Amino acid sequence: MAYTRVTRTANGHGALMYAYGKGKGHNGSDVRNDLIANVNILPGVPAEIQMQKYWNRARANHKTQVIRVVQSFSINELNPDEPSDVLTASMIGQEFAHTYYPDRQAVVFTQTDGKSHLIHNHIIISDTDMTSSKGCDKQQYYQPTLAQWTNEIAGQYFELDFGNAKTMDKTTQTERAKRALGEYVWKDDLKSRITEALNESESEEDWIKNLPAHGVNIEVHDSKKRGKYYTYELMDTDGFGDKKIPQNLKSRSYKLGTLYDAEHVQEYFSEKEIEHKLHGNRNEDNEHVTAQEDETNVTLPVQEDVTPGQRAAMLPDADDWDEDEHESKSDVKRPVTGRVEIVVPDDVTSVPHYRPSKNVKVRESYLNVDEQDDIDDLVLDKSEDKSSDILAMRLQQKAERDRKRKKANSGVVEIRKDMKSVRGLSTESVMERIKDAQEQDEKEDRSL
Repeated sequence: MAYTRVTRTANGHGALMYAYGKGKGHNGSDVRNDLIANVNILPGVPAEIQMQKYWNRARANHKTQVIRVVQSFSINELNPDEPSDVLTASMIGQEFAHTYYPDRQAVVFTQTDGKSHLIHNHIIISDTDMTSSKGCDKQQYYQPTLAQWTNEIAGQYFELDFGNAKTMDKTTQTERAKRALGEYVWKDDLKSRITEALNESESEEDWIKNLPAHGVNIEVHDSKKRGKYYTYELMDTDGFGDKKIPQNLKSRSYKLGTLYDAEHVQEYFSEKEIEHKLHGNRNEDNEHVTAQEDETNVTLPVQEDVTPGQRAAMLPDADDWDEDEHESKSDVKRPVTGRVEIVVPDDVTSVPHYRPSKNVKVRESYLNVDEQDDIDDLVLDKSEDKSSDILAMRLQQKAERDRKRKKANSGVVEIRKDMKSVRGLSTESVMERIKDAQEQDEKEDRSL
């Protein structure tokens, strides 16, 4: 949970000036405040001037001008290296002031310049109410109450750290500072050697045997309080170079983080064993399949040489093609047969035309065809082509088509001419015109 502290002071101006800071921050930080947020403070006018207006309205015996609240968050709650976490802390401070100190002015300073470099808020809250000019009640500066209020709001943004959280890789602020400067950190070297030995080992016992080869000595312990744990000692000191080597280069596993404790090491090798078993089963399956493939003789069909003429003879005639059957099986993809060539023998100079064994009667459906101009599709004998009856029939068909086309074209022209007048007609008038036109068409048809 967040750490909370509260104090009161009669010097509100001094408290604000200290929080704003001058120049660089504490502990070598470049800035004093990462974020500054105002609550009930107008922009452009210093906060101390705006608060002074209400301090002057307080009673003479009202000495307290501001209360100072500090909210600090653990590394497991908010990460100081994440700008979004810094913003989250500022939002928590603003909501804290809005919710529990209504109608009061406040400034929220979010900082990371402490010795531990943890994210923390300095909240300067005016002790004078803007409406009643009264001071805060006892609950508003009682530390246990403020701690509860802070946890209630912070718990809405993240899971609170009650001190039982485990860190996978623990590092101190001194180690982070050296790392940032590119200096040698012996615990980082120790951790990397432990990890290398883990990757090269197949079991915990094998790993313990391999650690000395990586410059690390290990002791295995078992206690009632912590259970099984290790003590690592860095034996290879070449990384220090010309610098002084510390006398104690030992570290217990739970001090380095959960990645290096006994529980994680045993879990690591258990997962590795399962992966090996799965990988081994896959290899056995692959070997089994390979053996089956070796024992199976696959015989490919012998492709016979087929001449283009033979291939054409094997194809179905065009007359045998059934359109209904083709439409019902249109979803079935036909096999690709490639290019088909039809070879005509050299001694064949002409191909006899098909002649029907009897006279072919013209279908009645052909008599009313409007779209088709060419009537050469009718299969007629040469003698029938010369028949006057057939010739008369063709002339009659052509005349009928010409008449209908002419009539259709004239109708379109008439419709275009009457478009404007039709728009102004009533429905009954339009129906009468249509009826007259139909009667006129019937008279013309009877005259023909």
